[in-house]
Amino acid sequence: EAIVMDFRQRTRHEITRDVRITAAGFAQELVKTAVASLQRAAISDSDPDVVRLFDEVDALVDRFRSHHRELSNARVLRRGNRLARPTDPGVPEPARPFSYVGTYFGAYSDFDAFARGALGFTGRVHPRTDMAGIGLDMHLQRHFWTVEREGTLYAFRLGDEGGEGEAQQAEHVRRLLRARFGDDGVDEALPVYAGKFASVTEFVRDFLWRLPFPTWLLIHVDVTTLGYEWSVDRSIFTLAAGEGKMHVFIRRDPLSHWRYRLPV
Repeated sequence: EAIVMDFRQRTRHEITRDVRITAAGFAQELVKTAVASLQRAAISDSDPDVVRLFDEVDALVDRFRSHHRELSNARVLRRGNRLARPTDPGVPEPARPFSYVGTYFGAYSDFDAFARGALGFTGRVHPRTDMAGIGLDMHLQRHFWTVEREGTLYAFRLGDEGGEGEAQQAEHVRRLLRARFGDDGVDEALPVYAGKFASVTEFVRDFLWRLPFPTWLLIHVDVTTLGYEWSVDRSIFTLAAGEGKMHVFIRRDPLSHWRYRLPV
């Protein structure tokens, strides 16, 4: 028998799912932070650094507050897809009510198995590698959206939808640049055009994932804070693109700042 969910039920299920993922991720990171603090205290001759612990917890609160806000914003932006995107008959029946979310990726027993599948891990991994935590991060950072139905975790890849044609988008960008900077600004700005994105956070994620860094490291980067810093130090600038999106331009290599250089 087909599973039928009305608009309100799907919306409530999406909200509940995102809230649970956010709470689970926050609880996991909070425990890891507390354990790390206890370990430092156990092997150190000095008193426990409670100020450092408080700062780390404050940073966690800010990080997951941002996740909560961005997941909420993403749900709002997806609402139009409910009618515009046809149901994919290839999606398993329990997950089919959510097929508008993105491109169906697969079904898994838990987050550990999902993370292995998403990262392409087929062999053994180091026992300390937190695959379940990586799976949670993939949902929190909106690379995927997951839903659990009848004991199975279903994953949808986000961001695979096509947009306007490249030529049409390029002409639109030229008009925006000409209006803002004049004819001279077009030739100067187009070579540093990065593309159209839903947010600066999405641009940062796309920028980093094109670099030769390991996936397990990238999914733990605070892309929201990084995007804010790149905007403040004028490494990038944006122009509104309509439909809640933006065109992003790179003034200079965002990673050229001394804070992002590794001591090697």
